[in-house]
Amino acid sequence: MKLQIFNQVNFLQALKALFKDLKVPMNYVADEPTTAKEILKDTYKGNDTFQLMDDVYFVGMVDDAAFEGNKSLDSEKIKSDYDGILIFGVTLKNRPNGLLPTRSQLAEISRAFNREFYYTPVVVVFKYGNYLAFANTERLKYKQEWREGEKAGKVSLLRDIHIEKPHSGHERILAELQIPTSGKKQVDSFSKLYTYWQEVFSVSLLNKKFYQELSNWYFWATQHVTFPGGPTIADAHQKNVKLEDLLQEHRATNVIRMLTRLLFVWFIKEKKLIPEELFELDALQKDILKEIEPFNQVGTLYSERNKESIYYKAILQNLFFATLNCPIEADGLDKRSRGFRDLKTKTGNEARGKHQGIDYLLRYKEYFKNPEAFLSLVNSKVPFLNGGLFECLDDKTNKKLIDGYSDNLKGYGEQLIVPDYLFFGVEEETDLSDIVGIKDKKYKQAAVKGLINILKSYKFTITENTPIEEDVALDPELLGKVFENLLASYNPETKTTARKQTGSFYTPREIVNYMVDESLIAYLKNAIKDWGGLDDETLDKELHVLTSFDNKVPFAENPKLQKEIITALSTCTILDPACGSGAFPMGILQKMVHILQKLDPDNKVWKEVQLEKAEQDSKAAFEIEDKQAREERLLEINEAFDQSINDPDYARKLFLIENCIYGVDIQPIATQISKLRFFISLVVEQKVNAEKNNFGIRPLPNLETKFVAANTLIGIKKDGGLFETDEVKKLENELKIVRHKIFSLKSKERKIAWREKDKELREKLSTVLKNQGLPLDTAEKLAGWDPYDQNASSPFFDSEWMFGIKEGFDVVIGNPPYVQLQANGGDLANIYEKQGYETFTRTGDIYALFYENGIKLLGRNGVLSFITSNKWMRAAYGEKLRAYFAKKNPILLIDLGPNVFETATVDTNIILIQNAKSQNCLLGITLHNHKDLNSKKEYSAMNVSSETWTILTPEILEIKRNIENIGTPLKDWNISIYRGITSGFNDAFEITENKKEEFIRENEKTSLFIKPVLRGKDIGKYKINWSGKYLLYIPWHFPLDPNSVTGASSIAEKQFLTKYPSIYNHLLKFKNELSSRNQSETGKRYEWYALQRFGSNFSAEFDKQKIIYQEMVQSPSFSFDKNGDYYCFDTARIITGENLKHLLAIFNSKLFFFSVKVFYGGGALGANGVRMKHTFFDKFPAIRPSSKISLDFFTDLNINCKAIQSNIISDITDALVFNLYFPDHMKERGIDVLEFVDRDINEVMKGREFEKLSDAEKELVIEALHDKWSHPDNEVRNRIKLFAVRSPEILKPILES
Repeated sequence: MKLQIFNQVNFLQALKALFKDLKVPMNYVADEPTTAKEILKDTYKGNDTFQLMDDVYFVGMVDDAAFEGNKSLDSEKIKSDYDGILIFGVTLKNRPNGLLPTRSQLAEISRAFNREFYYTPVVVVFKYGNYLAFANTERLKYKQEWREGEKAGKVSLLRDIHIEKPHSGHERILAELQIPTSGKKQVDSFSKLYTYWQEVFSVSLLNKKFYQELSNWYFWATQHVTFPGGPTIADAHQKNVKLEDLLQEHRATNVIRMLTRLLFVWFIKEKKLIPEELFELDALQKDILKEIEPFNQVGTLYSERNKESIYYKAILQNLFFATLNCPIEADGLDKRSRGFRDLKTKTGNEARGKHQGIDYLLRYKEYFKNPEAFLSLVNSKVPFLNGGLFECLDDKTNKKLIDGYSDNLKGYGEQLIVPDYLFFGVEEETDLSDIVGIKDKKYKQAAVKGLINILKSYKFTITENTPIEEDVALDPELLGKVFENLLASYNPETKTTARKQTGSFYTPREIVNYMVDESLIAYLKNAIKDWGGLDDETLDKELHVLTSFDNKVPFAENPKLQKEIITALSTCTILDPACGSGAFPMGILQKMVHILQKLDPDNKVWKEVQLEKAEQDSKAAFEIEDKQAREERLLEINEAFDQSINDPDYARKLFLIENCIYGVDIQPIATQISKLRFFISLVVEQKVNAEKNNFGIRPLPNLETKFVAANTLIGIKKDGGLFETDEVKKLENELKIVRHKIFSLKSKERKIAWREKDKELREKLSTVLKNQGLPLDTAEKLAGWDPYDQNASSPFFDSEWMFGIKEGFDVVIGNPPYVQLQANGGDLANIYEKQGYETFTRTGDIYALFYENGIKLLGRNGVLSFITSNKWMRAAYGEKLRAYFAKKNPILLIDLGPNVFETATVDTNIILIQNAKSQNCLLGITLHNHKDLNSKKEYSAMNVSSETWTILTPEILEIKRNIENIGTPLKDWNISIYRGITSGFNDAFEITENKKEEFIRENEKTSLFIKPVLRGKDIGKYKINWSGKYLLYIPWHFPLDPNSVTGASSIAEKQFLTKYPSIYNHLLKFKNELSSRNQSETGKRYEWYALQRFGSNFSAEFDKQKIIYQEMVQSPSFSFDKNGDYYCFDTARIITGENLKHLLAIFNSKLFFFSVKVFYGGGALGANGVRMKHTFFDKFPAIRPSSKISLDFFTDLNINCKAIQSNIISDITDALVFNLYFPDHMKERGIDVLEFVDRDINEVMKGREFEKLSDAEKELVIEALHDKWSHPDNEVRNRIKLFAVRSPEILKPILES
């Protein structure tokens, strides 16, 4: 696509040529430009943004008429929703200092066009200088049905497209905008075009493409790298794991760390702070490096040269550790300056050199064609950034290497191999299926190529996207999505499943935004006591306006209140106790900055607040801080607010990061990624100025005491009184001041010195506390925690010790992990059982402990907001958690159901809880789409107790009352429910008819333990559709009596082989798989060949008349096994006892399915399914058999009817169940059916009993009844049609569920 035409002809001609290239038909509107004021009659604003607009071209209309070659409707005549896209072209004037228009400015203009022409979507093409931008605005239906048109939603921008030299990422997306004109994906109408372009502009799809390429590269890279400090055989023995697993984890950690650093560099390259030549292979080969080998050829000279890892060492390591982490020139405070390490000793001999261990000096001088030219190149662009991200982790004094930044790795006995082809290799095919854990073609024939080649094929933006505007480019949030999945791939707790995920559990931006808003609103309501007389409803509305992304500023007439809000924000402390890659901390930062922008656009009040705080801190630090230090602090504040150096948001972000936002994660690398996103967010607000020192870039802060690696769920035992003595308070205050100092230190030497002070104070505190009675092990734990060790994760967490937060946090927010405590043989349960959690239950989930701990971490009236699985609301293991919540003050519960995470089936909810006495004010709502979070919602009041929590409207609650008033809970019926057989590996125990006959020919007794078995698809509604499979029923210790032996028996195995050799040899083929089942029991409690669970206490129940049903279902599927013929696996259950036919009709009814899903069960499973867990049945109130009409009869009809008859007979059965439960209601509404069904049956049956009829007679009866109930004039049929109309509050919601 030749964009150069935009510099060769006038704008309108170029636009017409562009759309012709895109193959998009258009009816053109006007050839002459107009003004913004003229075209935006109702939406024009006189601000700086709108004044950027120069000429506006109404290019044309793309609609079905244009596709058909006909004339479009005149846009002025469109007065209602119209299927078309209006195209506008806008030229923009230059901004001061040659700056390009911001994303927000382009989005604001685009939104104005969409609001002006609200009956049809609008696409705006901008031209500014040598650049183009495309704006596509999402269109959303108004919630109010009376409002016509659509409202403007999120604006997606493809911007800063260079006309002469477009980025390859832009070229790719522009090529995708060209519509297909043939084939299956042909675009030949407006609706298809709109859908197609929405996909092209989808950042989500762009992220997925990038993630797939990057994850392939990651798994490929971990097979080709070697890093120092790897685990040993001794480590494997100590941890009781395989050495290869430890090695893979080591490689993965280091690859992720390298990726973290490189992607940060790639993002800041967008600020022109990194020379492009460092990523151009031609420039590297021609001008910079003596050698670089981007070829992956095993067994050749290239493979040996690649072990040198020249690119990683000479370019990336030098860039990370000796450029970004070192000032260009020394100054008064930092004596370091950039240069190459001197390898010669003072006597001039080649040796380890006089600069050994000095990591801020460049290495690998021998790899460069001209080392000084390289140094000049990086010094001409690359600022000193600091921040800890680029601190070399090697401890050369103690000979412990992690990064391996050394000219003399052999001297340490270490290797560092990161081949050049991992960065510049051409695309090749490789098998990743083993390491990924998925055996399909996608991974067996995975495409991989060099990382730099991948990165160069995408456009990146340094500005994080928001819920209302986004670049069609990769933004820093992508780091979270990518790294949370890469981290999971080697996390021992999750790797068995996480490798199969594709970004699923990263919290979507809309949810983060909503939870942040509600948390901050709840905090502000509590923090500020006087809201100027506003009532609760008005206050809530105004605070939602404050947090919203629109431009309206609330409380504008009350500057005193605005300052109170700003001050309250400056003192708000927020913790994410499982921060992962920083989605919630970043969301909090963005939203707090946005609120400050609204209330204090010139930063005047924010600066006052920071100066007041500095003055108070200085008074508190008077004894240990000299005059110079206090002056430095004030200078730092003034520099942060200097708008000639930084954009206003820099000072907002810097002080919020320092004073308000904290994160904890058990994985050290995850906290590094959180810090990385915060670093990027600060860099983006700084103005690059080549004339100023360090290019006008202020070094980044040190965030080691803002994001820590620790186990949040394990605290330390301490007597609160011990921490209240004057001596302890004094030392704590000193520690706080030291950490404030470290926050802004630059040089490694000064960091080391102040970190040593930090260590001394920790040790002093530990000693004092020990002397005051603190247990020795606790004191040693406290003293041993080192926040500056980037590779360690603390086995405990204490907010006072680690963050200086004594009184608890104001907000605890996040998405804690979902891991069953009994997973991995109950390892987690064993750890946390001893931690004193009220909510602990071995069958529970770890997120329940995060809830309890999160609330304990809150200050008085603080607010917790988590998104988790919603199973705690109804599951038995959630009872303790529900009871715990009932003692606090739950405020808001939103049940989101499935599809929050892209590919995960977990059903989720959001809860907001205040650490206060219950006010019985919980409001709940169920949403079917999390994108509806910010729309107007109708909440229901909820009762809070340890009982099941359900979010019910008054109408739905009335249904529950009705059925409970008339029915008897199933726990009081004479029935029993049992689990199917657990084999642990079905393929071994499931056999065919032919195999069964083969075994019986060998030994007739075999038939006694070969049983017909049902699989999921065999279990239908009423009827069994057996597929002819059999179960080898091999109990423990077979063929011995199971009760005669304890533990796995070699005698039993010998007898099995002797008596039934064919079956034994059949199972022997699966011995590896069978031996891998439940390793704590297989081969110990029972033999490798036995079923894992064989129903030892209830096996006889399988031989009885029974109901069989699947536990996970999309619709009612209960079958009747009249003669006790069938067994089933453990995905199914059986019910034995009395009144089975009667109950079967109820179980297969719409009412039962609805009730389990909404009232008694674990909630929905996926979009439509339900888990029919047997414990959910207990509370269901089943109606007893009635003399009025027999449900047994209808079960017989359903079992015996033909498929073509089943729908009508099933509908009649449903109608009868409704009538039995809601007799008065249905009679009152004129839709009761009992009388008419009974009449129809009597006319057909004529006094006969159905069970005594022959099969032929049964067939005739069913046919006659089907004909009656199908007739257009049948009263039953016509009343059923009126159910939803006449019973909108009861029958309609059941029918539609």
